[in-house]
Amino acid sequence: MTFKSAALGLVAVCAPLLVATPTPAVEISPFFPLPNYFEKTKTDLLEQQTSWLADGVKAIDKARAETQEKLDKTPGDAALTARLAELDKQKAAAVRELDILKSDAAGKEADALRKDIVVANINRWINALSRQATEQLKIAILSDGLQRDVAERRHIQLNGQADELERAKHTSSFEGWGR
Repeated sequence: MTFKSAALGLVAVCAPLLVATPTPAVEISPFFPLPNYFEKTKTDLLEQQTSWLADGVKAIDKARAETQEKLDKTPGDAALTARLAELDKQKAAAVRELDILKSDAAGKEADALRKDIVVANINRWINALSRQATEQLKIAILSDGLQRDVAERRHIQLNGQADELERAKHTSSFEGWGR
């Protein structure tokens, strides 16, 4: 089997998985900043994410009010109108996730849906921590003295947080959630 045919076979197998994967709703952004600390248990992670989403919705509401105020002063500004539409889209996605996390619905499907959102957000946090850790490693490599030492310690701290989140995601209570 040639490399080309093996690659095509891999694409054929993975394509349905990529198409079926939902697009992420809430991304790390100024409205949804990376938390300073991370909980370790399933219940605490659920509460932390509910609070994180609620805080993000409040930040979007504030930004929307400021943007609307600017738009009222300069009617017809296309950039401000586009900004309002983007804020509304982000808020709708966050509210949708928040409603699912806060839902009183019981059952296997409801738990699985909550778990999917929590895991997706944990994965976003892990990826953001890894990016920040890599950035700190670059600083450490390119710097000397105290700046290098600080960057190395921050790199270790960020990698540790990412590892702790990964371990929390694989606890038995978390793994059995929604099954």
